[in-house]
Amino acid sequence: MEDEKFDVVIVGSGPAGLTAAIYAQRLGMNSVVMGDTPGGNLYMIENLWNYPGFPGGVPGAQLGAQMFAQAQMEGATLPMIRLAALSTEDGVFFSKTATGERYESRTAVLATGVVPKSLHVKGEEKLGIHYCALCDGPLFRGKDANVVVVGGGNMAAHEALILSHFADHIQMIHRRGELRAEAALQRELRNRGNVEMIMDAQVQEVLGDDTASGVRIATRECGEQVLRADGIFVCVGWEPDLRVIGAPFDTTAEGYVKTDASLMSSHPGLFAAGDVRDTAIRQVVTACSDGALAATSAYEYLNRLDR
Repeated sequence: MEDEKFDVVIVGSGPAGLTAAIYAQRLGMNSVVMGDTPGGNLYMIENLWNYPGFPGGVPGAQLGAQMFAQAQMEGATLPMIRLAALSTEDGVFFSKTATGERYESRTAVLATGVVPKSLHVKGEEKLGIHYCALCDGPLFRGKDANVVVVGGGNMAAHEALILSHFADHIQMIHRRGELRAEAALQRELRNRGNVEMIMDAQVQEVLGDDTASGVRIATRECGEQVLRADGIFVCVGWEPDLRVIGAPFDTTAEGYVKTDASLMSSHPGLFAAGDVRDTAIRQVVTACSDGALAATSAYEYLNRLDR
């Protein structure tokens, strides 16, 4: 079966990828978006307070669905399938899905975002380790549950705030002496009566048999302690995952895609947008900006090829 041909394949259905699709279509390009979650990681955000135009905040899942619908309205192809492999040959990109669909394009935009980092401690493979409070928080409603949140950044603060609606007691474990979360989130955490901060602490081990029942931590002041944990939410950062991308390109030591001012990678015709690229700030609004620029740059790149 002959590959379907597009001007651009966009890998990722988060804010960067969907914005890239909207702009590509409006520029007259034919785009296909690879990804099976409208809005990508937006579904993990209960309420987004700093996105322009929504002074009362907007649920992440709602914003993602609206972006997805807008890309559809503009005519982008959205098969709701994840990419299995992206390769390139003679200036052409070949995309393949896990279910066998194949696409061909002259440009590609990597908008794969990031995935949660793990703790890399003994016992982390047990059941009871979670990465999304909005998804799994309701499991602890009405159960006299003590839930541990590991991390101190914005995502950890968001997760703890969501969990405070469900669990009776939240313990935030952070390896530094103060949280890295923005001041507004820290104020909200302090106003919740069921959130406890444990600072200067490191998780050493996840305890329990097949299912996590607690954590062993090491603190600067009190040494080792064991905390009961009916659930453990890991929020210690993010990292790119580009294992399915076969095209060669330069990355940072952490694996983020290096780009030029037009957001093109070191590989001609391959652009990157959003959290997956080497950038100073990773926010929804900057991901959208990247998506717009990457699509526009891809359009200009094709125009130069066709002259």
